[in-house]
Amino acid sequence: MNIKVPDLPADIPTIKVIELADNLAKKSVLLEHKTVAAGFDGFIDTLVKVIKMKEAEQPPSIFSTIGEFGQYIVDKKGASLSLEMEEQSVKLGGNMPIMANAMGQLGVTVHCIGALGYPHQHPIFEIFPSNCKRYSFANPGHTTAFEFSDGKIMMGNMGELNKSGWQVIKERIGLNQIAAVYKQSDLVCMLNWSEIDASTNIWKGFITEVVNIQGNQRNNKSVFFDLADCSKRSDKKIEEAIGLVQEFAKHTKVILSLNRNEAGIIHRILFGQVSDKTIAGLGEAIFSKMGIDIIVVHAAKEAAVFNAGHSVYYKSFYIPNPKISTGAGDNFNAGFCAAVLLQLPADQSLILANAVSGYYVREGRSATLPEIVSFLHQCSNAL
Repeated sequence: MNIKVPDLPADIPTIKVIELADNLAKKSVLLEHKTVAAGFDGFIDTLVKVIKMKEAEQPPSIFSTIGEFGQYIVDKKGASLSLEMEEQSVKLGGNMPIMANAMGQLGVTVHCIGALGYPHQHPIFEIFPSNCKRYSFANPGHTTAFEFSDGKIMMGNMGELNKSGWQVIKERIGLNQIAAVYKQSDLVCMLNWSEIDASTNIWKGFITEVVNIQGNQRNNKSVFFDLADCSKRSDKKIEEAIGLVQEFAKHTKVILSLNRNEAGIIHRILFGQVSDKTIAGLGEAIFSKMGIDIIVVHAAKEAAVFNAGHSVYYKSFYIPNPKISTGAGDNFNAGFCAAVLLQLPADQSLILANAVSGYYVREGRSATLPEIVSFLHQCSNAL
């Protein structure tokens, strides 16, 4: 079945998309010489649809949106209910594995430090491309992801992850190995702080025993942060995580990526009030307060980036009926990190991030760089 190429967002000039595609075609070999270190989670994801109704000899009716599903549950209050799930797939999961896999597909060498199985790595992670090097310190957690056309609901069981802090990582991987990976990496990705109880302990250990050994002056590293959904974390814990991001900024270039929900939480913590700002307004306010190098805020239909010289806002390559939504943000982040490694300007970085995410939700898999180039050309010709 042919899947319709998404329309080019009206606010993105066609010439910019063509320029990016040509730029990527010329620079593709550069990504093969870039190295990233990423950590520290790891999950096995079971993707499901929730069945709304069944009739004999007919395909089941599926809950289409989160709102529809939520209202169904609310309407059953005061009574019991039973729901049936239809399994779509079982795949590697977690911010680090999904993002690392996406960067690996784009050609980057990625050192993956995470919960990939211990003492033996789980076979589900063998799908990683050969340029993804794996270092595991714990068994993966398990997530059931309820997929809808407008998003997903993820229910996680952390397992060993919540108990596997910095000391466990050092003992099972080795401080010298971690320091060597950091030294040779052009970019470090610190991912999924929110879901793992031990994240703050890991970040503190990493900055104290790995980053600080490079000296007190700012080095040429870039560190990319994705807190993930911190709704369940206390304000005090979130403030501590923000402080650690700012501490990293004393030593390295820092990039913070947030989705719309996360940006709202961080804005409330920083300014002491709930905001109804747009993602552009949230990003601008957070950037002005944080004192870091780059802020990215993204949602299904739009994204914005802020740095010292530019602010860019674009609509996304929106896919109304996604083949998969779990991992869309991680693929967005992978595309943005590829742009950072290629030193692309802010506008091209945002277009590339949106394209990598758009391809993923349309096709149900992460793209290679030639596939992204083709995707961009297709979108620019769709007008």
